[in-house]
Amino acid sequence: MKEIVLTRAIMAAGEKLSVLELREPTYDEVEQMGIPFSYTESGDMKLDTRSALKYIPVLAGIPRSSASQMVLKDVFMVSMSIVSFFTGSESSATSENDSTTPPTSGA
Repeated sequence: MKEIVLTRAIMAAGEKLSVLELREPTYDEVEQMGIPFSYTESGDMKLDTRSALKYIPVLAGIPRSSASQMVLKDVFMVSMSIVSFFTGSESSATSENDSTTPPTSGA
C-alpha cells in the first residue's frame, strides 16, 4: 500500500480526500489495463498515460469521477507511484537500507 498526499483534496463518496492509498495491482488488472510504461529505442522510460489513468480509480478505490477531479501534478505523482509497483524503484531503495549485510567498498 502506498500513500500519496494530494496537492488539492478531491471528493469521493461524499468524503473529502487529501491522501490517496494505492494498493498493488493484481495479475488480472495488469492483463486488462496493461503495463503503464514502455521503453523507447534509446532506452528511456515512457509513461503510458492511457494505462496509468485507468489504474488510478481502481487502485485507489475511488470512482472515476473523483479521480477526474485531481490536479495534473497529482495525476503525475500518482501515475509514477503506480509505475513503481512494476519497476520496484521504491522497494529496492528500502531493501538496501534495511539490509543486514554491510556495504562493501568495491575494492
